[in-house]
Amino acid sequence: MILESNKIVSRDNKKVLAYVKGYGNANDAHHQTASSEHGDGAVLAMKKALKVAGLSSTDIDYVNAHGTATPNNDLSEGRALLRIFGENVPEFSSTKAFTGHTLAAAGGVEAVYSVMALQNNIIYPNLNFKTPMKEFELLPETEIKHKDLKTVLSNSFGFGGNCSTLIISKEA
Repeated sequence: MILESNKIVSRDNKKVLAYVKGYGNANDAHHQTASSEHGDGAVLAMKKALKVAGLSSTDIDYVNAHGTATPNNDLSEGRALLRIFGENVPEFSSTKAFTGHTLAAAGGVEAVYSVMALQNNIIYPNLNFKTPMKEFELLPETEIKHKDLKTVLSNSFGFGGNCSTLIISKEA
């Protein structure tokens, strides 16, 4: 994935695949490998990304969740999504089942999936999803879905409580 300024894109007459509208990084420093069970770092990262993008939560069409299918991550991210979106959580899924967890490369890989989702107006299925969490009623998309997408939020969480969010859009 190559990020280029509008100046370079205009000068070289390049085709833009998508725009990074917002970004946020936070660290809840909860544990060496586990996220805060309330999603504190994730909430901060998503809030920062929305603020940088100048968007509200209602502007997000799809969430490419970090979604590791581990009890800690899925509880933390689910609670964070509810804190950001309330009862109106957009369609979401995790693309990790397609690639495996690529550790440090996961955020980059998921950003590419987010751009592809925008280009093709596709919400990817959350492959192999079977067991809903008992703590809330959030369910990922489990079948490929075609939908007009304008803005995707992509979450990537790392060890030590490091949480990053990108907001990627079709429009500058």
